[in-house]
Amino acid sequence: MKLTTPRFGVLSFLEEQMVVFPAGVLTAPEGGHFVIIDDSSSAPFQWLVCVERPECAITVLDPALVLNDADGPVAQSGETTTFVVATPGNGSVAWWLDLRHPILINPAERTGEQVTLDDSSLPERFPVALQLPHETAE
Repeated sequence: MKLTTPRFGVLSFLEEQMVVFPAGVLTAPEGGHFVIIDDSSSAPFQWLVCVERPECAITVLDPALVLNDADGPVAQSGETTTFVVATPGNGSVAWWLDLRHPILINPAERTGEQVTLDDSSLPERFPVALQLPHETAE
């Protein structure tokens, strides 16, 4: 399959690579099909690109790369993969991570959901200083 996106140009992927989000995600609540994109220029971040709305590309991160168990949702199991949504920061904060609404993906079933955790101590804006490989410190 091919998908033309504003951010990545033309993407080629197999139908088996799509993940269905029946209830959607916060930025695309109507549900849909998403593809996980590994873009080397933005590693360690990945992207969830909506097949129905290719202009919708959500930056995600494996929380285990920057958090420990005490900080937030880092649990991985053989059945699910956890991501957190990352948004660019400014100044001393390179990125904000939404720890309260992780994205859970079951690769075997090719389904995903974004959940709201009951733990109100988990912030929606957790600051991290992680930079992309091509960025330089100010």
